[in-house]
Amino acid sequence: MLLTGIWMTSCSLMDTDWEDCPSGLYLSFKYDYNLEQTDFFHAQVESVTVYVFDENNRLVLQQEESNTPGHEPLKLPQYAMHLELKPGAYKLVVLAGQRSYDEMLSGQQAKFIRSEMNIGDPMQNLEVQLNSQATSEGLQVPNAGLPLDTLWHGIELNDIQVYSTHATYDTISLIRNTKHLNVTLRQLDETVPIDIADYDMKIQDRNTHLLWDNTWNEQETVAYVPYQTWNSDDRPSVDTRSSEAAGEGLMAHADFMTSRICYRQHGGDDAVFSVRDKATGKEQVQINLPDMLTRLSTHVLSSRYSPQEFLDRCSDYHLTFFLNGSTWEYVEVTVGALSWSVRIQQIDL
Repeated sequence: MLLTGIWMTSCSLMDTDWEDCPSGLYLSFKYDYNLEQTDFFHAQVESVTVYVFDENNRLVLQQEESNTPGHEPLKLPQYAMHLELKPGAYKLVVLAGQRSYDEMLSGQQAKFIRSEMNIGDPMQNLEVQLNSQATSEGLQVPNAGLPLDTLWHGIELNDIQVYSTHATYDTISLIRNTKHLNVTLRQLDETVPIDIADYDMKIQDRNTHLLWDNTWNEQETVAYVPYQTWNSDDRPSVDTRSSEAAGEGLMAHADFMTSRICYRQHGGDDAVFSVRDKATGKEQVQINLPDMLTRLSTHVLSSRYSPQEFLDRCSDYHLTFFLNGSTWEYVEVTVGALSWSVRIQQIDL
């Protein structure tokens, strides 16, 4: 009995030799599906939930592990989640975040709500819905002045075999679904001030409802509005987000976060980014957002990635619109991580 107790204790330690626990599945994770092609899993992901399905695509196990103060197993380079599974063939779906699911639910901002899964439920029942609320202009994602929680998704539909004689080791790759978009407005005449309070900005899309395989249920159109806005001038020493930045400046800024962006077959179905002048009601900017963002891929990468893969690999975009009075002349699109940029004239669209 003493030996059994020692064996069970050693199997619960993250830094133990895996040979001490020759059973079940040891699942590692990676997040290198990005433009840097660098694995950021241990640096960015704080919580993982694994859904295990049998050969009939029915749920047999759901298991979550999260970093907590003083205990951060996901940061360890050798981290692997141990899943006690009977011999058989299994498929996996993974949802991950920068905090535990319960912590995410307790936040004030919009939430990625997961469907409640019970043992025996089919894989197709697993969905994620970013909550929205009705407004006078339609459905809107309520950000409460805060960015969205980061959401990653991973899936393995090829059978993973678990044996009775030895442990199985596997690695699953994650895709980041949440996207950050920073927008800047400025006049071509650099002496003309601009005030973010004079504009309404929004992104309209049908991407808040994600299915088990990370595709979209596109029934509802929702609007995303900035979770943060501010004005600034060109002096880098100015703290542009402070209260002193209120009022007119030489640049107007807005930060957005959205769910996974889709590059659709028909451009008319894509997400639309727009800027409206509150005083005149005129839309100064209205663009096909996925098309605009993926032009950077064509320009810099010579089509190394498909449009959808580029959108999935990139998570941080910057758009700077140069205005000539009430119309925009050109936009500079930049990827934050690698500082790639391309300038696009409105006449080219």
